Amino acid sequence: MRVTFDNIIFSLQRYGGISVVWNELLSRARVDKDLQVTELDYREALEPRWMERYRIPAYTAEEPSIFHSSYFRILPQKGVSNVTTVHDLTYHYYRKGMPKAVHLWEEERALRHSKAVICISENTKRDLLKFYPWVKDERLHVVYNGVSDLFFPISSIQKKGFLLFLGNSQMAYKRYDVAQEVARLTGLELKTISGVASHELNRLYNEALCLLYPSDYEGFGLPILEAQKAGCPVIAQRCSSVPEVIGPEGLMVAHDTPKRMAQEMADIVLQLKSRPLESIVKAGLENARRFSWAKTYEKTKQVYENIHYNHYL
Repeated sequence: MRVTFDNIIFSLQRYGGISVVWNELLSRARVDKDLQVTELDYREALEPRWMERYRIPAYTAEEPSIFHSSYFRILPQKGVSNVTTVHDLTYHYYRKGMPKAVHLWEEERALRHSKAVICISENTKRDLLKFYPWVKDERLHVVYNGVSDLFFPISSIQKKGFLLFLGNSQMAYKRYDVAQEVARLTGLELKTISGVASHELNRLYNEALCLLYPSDYEGFGLPILEAQKAGCPVIAQRCSSVPEVIGPEGLMVAHDTPKRMAQEMADIVLQLKSRPLESIVKAGLENARRFSWAKTYEKTKQVYENIHYNHYL
């Protein structure tokens, strides 16, 4: 089974959730003897053209084969079946103007020309059908992300009592303002982190009292699982994909005004500060075990096999 992986995402972001997902997928595909793998990688062998991310790849695949892009590109070649992964629909909700228009053009083009569409959560699938009701349900496959074994409890590290916030504080929907208010209400230090290596992030998860995750919207919410796997309690807003990921015993507050959400989160923080964390940590560790990159890869491979063996090519 021939599969071409389009690694364009690595030219668009140095760090980020999509790059993490794509790296995990590639690392397994490269050693899978069932696949004949070709990679289009613009960091090494290929010279990117002007506006490469929006262009049809300058590449001819062997036929029949599957083309899976890391970010909304297609290969319109006879004998090639395209697969698209949709991570979220944030551009529909939170972007405006030309960036939104160009992204939606690219997104719709990919959806119209794909034999299969992978959604990383049930919520992402619902959002996709909301904005693209013409996409046939049989083309949609929900494949959850995994969580890396690089995140784990470190017995020699003691909690330092600070609050942790991950992500770009400039993105309003991430609700950095809520995290700041929680810190003010509790009198605890707030550490804001982005773009750190996994080993450093694991240390911070181990040291933090908890991870604050007040985001208004997530396609998945990978930091929730990373924190839980590292033994760090998570307090999140109950919205979008969060309930799917955080688990039935997860600490969530209702979607409400920023002020009330901050107060509810602050109340939970103070409870965490005043009682043992063992039961919460244990529940988080158990929940994180539901997810693995091995499962993510196997379900993605099943999508390829459904295309290949059902003669969709």
